[in-house]
Amino acid sequence: MGLTLLAVALAIFAALLWFVLVRRVPEATAAATIIAKTFRPAGTYTQQMVGADRAFRAPTEIPVAETYAFDLAVDGLAEPVRVSLNTVKSREFESGQRVQVRYVRRGLAPFWGRVMVVEMLPLAGP
Repeated sequence: MGLTLLAVALAIFAALLWFVLVRRVPEATAAATIIAKTFRPAGTYTQQMVGADRAFRAPTEIPVAETYAFDLAVDGLAEPVRVSLNTVKSREFESGQRVQVRYVRRGLAPFWGRVMVVEMLPLAGP
Protein backbone atom coordinates (compact mmCIF):
# COMPACT_ATOMS: atom_id res chain seq x y z
CA MET A 1 0.00 0.00 0.00
CA GLY A 2 2.77 2.43 0.95
CA LEU A 3 4.81 1.83 -2.21
CA THR A 4 1.73 2.21 -4.40
CA LEU A 5 0.90 5.53 -2.79
CA LEU A 6 4.49 6.70 -3.24
CA ALA A 7 4.46 5.64 -6.91
CA VAL A 8 1.21 7.54 -7.52
CA ALA A 9 2.58 10.64 -5.79
CA LEU A 10 5.78 10.54 -7.86
CA ALA A 11 3.77 10.07 -11.07
CA ILE A 12 1.64 13.11 -10.22
CA PHE A 13 4.76 15.13 -9.44
CA ALA A 14 6.37 14.08 -12.75
CA ALA A 15 3.22 15.02 -14.67
CA LEU A 16 3.14 18.40 -12.94
CA LEU A 17 6.78 19.07 -13.82
CA TRP A 18 6.14 18.12 -17.44
CA PHE A 19 3.09 20.40 -17.61
CA VAL A 20 4.89 23.39 -16.06
CA LEU A 21 8.39 23.14 -17.56
CA VAL A 22 8.60 20.74 -20.50
CA ARG A 23 5.41 20.80 -22.58
CA ARG A 24 5.38 22.80 -25.76
CA VAL A 25 3.74 26.22 -25.39
CA PRO A 26 3.11 28.85 -28.05
CA GLU A 27 5.77 31.53 -28.47
CA ALA A 28 4.88 35.21 -28.50
CA THR A 29 6.77 38.10 -30.08
CA ALA A 30 6.77 41.66 -28.79
CA ALA A 31 8.80 44.84 -28.80
CA ALA A 32 10.62 45.79 -25.60
CA THR A 33 12.83 48.49 -24.15
CA ILE A 34 16.06 47.64 -22.33
CA ILE A 35 15.74 49.17 -18.86
CA ALA A 36 19.13 48.10 -17.49
CA LYS A 37 22.27 46.26 -18.57
CA THR A 38 24.18 44.71 -15.66
CA PHE A 39 27.54 42.94 -15.91
CA ARG A 40 27.82 39.65 -14.03
CA PRO A 41 31.47 38.58 -13.61
CA ALA A 42 32.73 35.06 -14.12
CA GLY A 43 32.72 32.84 -11.08
CA THR A 44 32.37 29.30 -9.87
CA TYR A 45 29.52 27.27 -8.51
CA THR A 46 30.45 24.65 -5.92
CA GLN A 47 28.44 21.44 -6.03
CA GLN A 48 28.52 19.60 -2.70
CA MET A 49 27.96 15.86 -2.48
CA VAL A 50 25.17 14.94 -0.08
CA GLY A 51 23.76 11.68 1.19
CA ALA A 52 25.11 8.60 2.89
CA ASP A 53 27.16 7.41 -0.13
CA ARG A 54 29.34 10.50 -0.60
CA ALA A 55 32.52 8.74 0.61
CA PHE A 56 35.55 11.02 0.32
CA ARG A 57 34.41 12.88 -2.78
CA ALA A 58 35.52 16.48 -2.87
CA PRO A 59 33.16 19.27 -3.90
CA THR A 60 32.96 19.85 -7.64
CA GLU A 61 33.82 23.34 -8.91
CA ILE A 62 31.72 24.36 -11.93
CA PRO A 63 32.88 27.47 -13.83
CA VAL A 64 30.23 30.05 -14.72
CA ALA A 65 31.02 32.39 -17.63
CA GLU A 66 30.66 36.16 -17.43
CA THR A 67 27.39 37.51 -18.78
CA TYR A 68 25.27 40.63 -19.04
CA ALA A 69 21.79 40.58 -17.50
CA PHE A 70 19.22 42.73 -19.28
CA ASP A 71 16.05 44.00 -17.62
CA LEU A 72 13.36 44.48 -20.26
CA ALA A 73 10.05 46.35 -20.25
CA VAL A 74 8.09 44.20 -22.72
CA ASP A 75 5.13 45.86 -24.42
CA GLY A 76 1.94 44.22 -23.16
CA LEU A 77 3.45 42.71 -20.00
CA ALA A 78 3.04 44.33 -16.59
CA GLU A 79 6.23 43.00 -14.95
CA PRO A 80 9.81 43.51 -16.21
CA VAL A 81 11.53 40.48 -17.73
CA ARG A 82 15.20 39.51 -17.29
CA VAL A 83 17.42 37.74 -19.81
CA SER A 84 21.16 36.96 -19.67
CA LEU A 85 23.40 36.90 -22.72
CA ASN A 86 27.07 36.15 -23.22
CA THR A 87 29.48 39.07 -23.56
CA VAL A 88 29.85 38.75 -27.35
CA LYS A 89 26.10 38.86 -28.08
CA SER A 90 25.66 41.63 -25.47
CA ARG A 91 27.75 44.07 -27.52
CA GLU A 92 24.71 44.59 -29.80
CA PHE A 93 22.56 45.99 -26.99
CA GLU A 94 22.60 49.07 -24.75
CA SER A 95 20.32 50.46 -22.06
CA GLY A 96 17.37 52.38 -23.54
CA GLN A 97 17.49 50.50 -26.85
CA ARG A 98 14.33 49.07 -28.43
CA VAL A 99 14.50 45.33 -29.17
CA GLN A 100 12.26 42.53 -30.38
CA VAL A 101 11.88 39.51 -28.09
CA ARG A 102 10.45 36.03 -28.58
CA TYR A 103 9.22 34.58 -25.30
CA VAL A 104 7.13 31.81 -23.76
CA ARG A 105 5.01 31.82 -20.63
CA ARG A 106 5.65 28.95 -18.22
CA GLY A 107 3.93 27.95 -15.00
CA LEU A 108 0.55 27.24 -13.44
CA ALA A 109 -1.58 30.32 -14.01
CA PRO A 110 -3.14 30.91 -10.60
CA PHE A 111 -0.11 29.82 -8.56
CA TRP A 112 3.12 30.58 -10.38
CA GLY A 113 4.19 32.02 -13.70
CA ARG A 114 7.35 33.04 -15.48
CA VAL A 115 8.18 34.64 -18.80
CA MET A 116 11.23 33.05 -20.42
CA VAL A 117 12.93 34.94 -23.26
CA VAL A 118 13.91 32.67 -26.16
CA GLU A 119 15.55 35.28 -28.39
CA MET A 120 16.35 38.99 -28.35
CA LEU A 121 17.08 40.94 -31.54
CA PRO A 122 17.72 44.65 -32.18
CA LEU A 123 14.75 46.45 -33.73
CA ALA A 124 15.55 47.78 -37.19
CA GLY A 125 15.15 51.56 -37.46
CA PRO A 126 13.16 53.97 -35.31
